[in-house]
Amino acid sequence: MRRYFTRLLFASLIIATVSPAFADRDNRRDRRDHRRDDRRDHRDDRRDHRERREERREDRAERREERRERRADRAPPAVRVERWKPRRGYTWVEGNWAWNGGDWVWTSGRYERERRGQRWRPHRYEQRDGAYVVVDGGWISVGPSAAPPTLREERWAPRSGYVWVRGSWDWQGDQWVWSPGRYERERANARWRDRRWEQRDGVYISVDGGWDIR
Repeated sequence: MRRYFTRLLFASLIIATVSPAFADRDNRRDRRDHRRDDRRDHRDDRRDHRERREERREDRAERREERRERRADRAPPAVRVERWKPRRGYTWVEGNWAWNGGDWVWTSGRYERERRGQRWRPHRYEQRDGAYVVVDGGWISVGPSAAPPTLREERWAPRSGYVWVRGSWDWQGDQWVWSPGRYERERANARWRDRRWEQRDGVYISVDGGWDIR
């Protein structure tokens, strides 16, 4: 009997010693996985940032080239009349004259799928410095003309490993709707940029929040 209790006590000591070791190993593994995920997110953010910067640079170069090519020395012909029928869920974009560097070329109208909260701005021509400049049509946001209400005060407590993202106002239909704040997991070498509303062309446009690389 004494031998049995001795073995039982010995086994209990082994379990008591090994269990914390396993728990500590699991904790270290979790922390290591978390750091690896943070590094991966950080690399992805930096890559996305570089790609966006390169895309903006290319877009600016393309716009400069287009401006040089799209200055016409004479007015465009009269717009052609096109037959079209309303189509559910689509917007009709009327045809227009495009300047190819030496002559006006007609571009036929087309249907564009509707976009929520936006409307199509028609193609137009402007006379500048003795030349006709083509201004492309495109989607523009339709938002409120009045500024959003004051941000609400929210109660929140610091949480280890997380960043508090404050709530913000959304424009839904024809009224402001409050979206409560939330926690976002921290990212190494990154800072959260809060969402904001900016006034453009007489309406308020939402500029989404997101992570900025430090």
